[in-house]
Amino acid sequence: MKLSVAANWDIELLEGLAEIPEATSIYAKLPFDVVGGGRAGMVVPLVDWDSAVAYIRAAHERDLSFCYLINAPCLGNLEQTREGKKQILEFIGQLVDIGVDSVSIANLAVISLVRHHFPHLAIRGSVLSWPTNLSRLKYQESLGVDPLIIPYSEFNRDFKMLAKIRSGLSCGMQLFVNVSCIYNCSYLAEHACSVGHASQSAQNTRQVGFFLDFYLWQCTRRRLLHPELFLMSRWIRPEDLHVYEAMGFDEFKIIDRSRSTSWLLRAVKAYADQRYDGNLLDILSLEMLGDPVGFHSDIDDQVRERMRYYGKEERQLMLRMLKLRRRLLTMEISIDNAELTDFLSGFQKIRCAEMYCGDCRYCHRYAERAVRYDRTEAEKLAKDINDLLEDCLTVGPFA
Repeated sequence: MKLSVAANWDIELLEGLAEIPEATSIYAKLPFDVVGGGRAGMVVPLVDWDSAVAYIRAAHERDLSFCYLINAPCLGNLEQTREGKKQILEFIGQLVDIGVDSVSIANLAVISLVRHHFPHLAIRGSVLSWPTNLSRLKYQESLGVDPLIIPYSEFNRDFKMLAKIRSGLSCGMQLFVNVSCIYNCSYLAEHACSVGHASQSAQNTRQVGFFLDFYLWQCTRRRLLHPELFLMSRWIRPEDLHVYEAMGFDEFKIIDRSRSTSWLLRAVKAYADQRYDGNLLDILSLEMLGDPVGFHSDIDDQVRERMRYYGKEERQLMLRMLKLRRRLLTMEISIDNAELTDFLSGFQKIRCAEMYCGDCRYCHRYAERAVRYDRTEAEKLAKDINDLLEDCLTVGPFA
């Protein structure tokens, strides 16, 4: 088993991973660059170029390979212009010069561009390239993408399709294990494009770049009102990794780059040991719920620094968001792992893609006994989040 781990630019993380043989690679990116990635720049730890270079060197010293993420799905047509292509290729050249082992790319035009000019650079896939069926996966394999990142929402619990994917493709493959995005989220494409633009240097400076993650707040509100959504998310319990290994999958990906070192090491150890006793939210990544000290301390500092450049209405909105986030993080939400021992086995028979969740109610029944939190407080929070989102439709920087 090989584990690919999100990196937060902390040397202590590398030291901890060096003690876990299953951890073989890490991935990260600068908060802002020409292409952008899968997280808004203001919600990941700050790092400058020289520090990143030193960090990659330190990773190699600990036998960890390094993948740099350039996985924003939308570049605002930058990849279609002569000047844009030049900027992208210059940046890739810099990454090669500092010794990155691979890059993860979502935009297929950028994959072709990089493959043409850097034929020996390893290119890893991205779920943000939407390889959501066999034909798309096969096409990306033909582009030289290896390993492919298998979309979690579509495939993590569809064992019939996983078997076809594994037998039909010869390249390597990675499965996400602790992603908690809502199953078949209606905002997936919009959210990916939004955070991609919010991590592109051309669109973000210290004076601008106010970012209210409408999609994340909507999904958080829905979870509070519908506890079954916690279980519908396509994460994989540490205890269930053996099911996927038996199918021929041996490389697994752990998020999140916004997390603290202690949180990341806890998650990595759980998956390396294939066991975790207690609350699954200790190792599953939700951006506004779960362990209140599980996020990198640098992120709150960044938010406060950027607020200095906001206008009055933007600052008021951000203060409301911060207060809501503090309330969310104080909620004691628990997903009892002991109650989910047989949970995955049900998906050997259930064909989620062929039915409505409301008709099936399999996850609903497990949520009744495994997901615990104060429903009354959750309803209050959900209403306050809805009020915030309603106000953002008519006031503030969006007016």
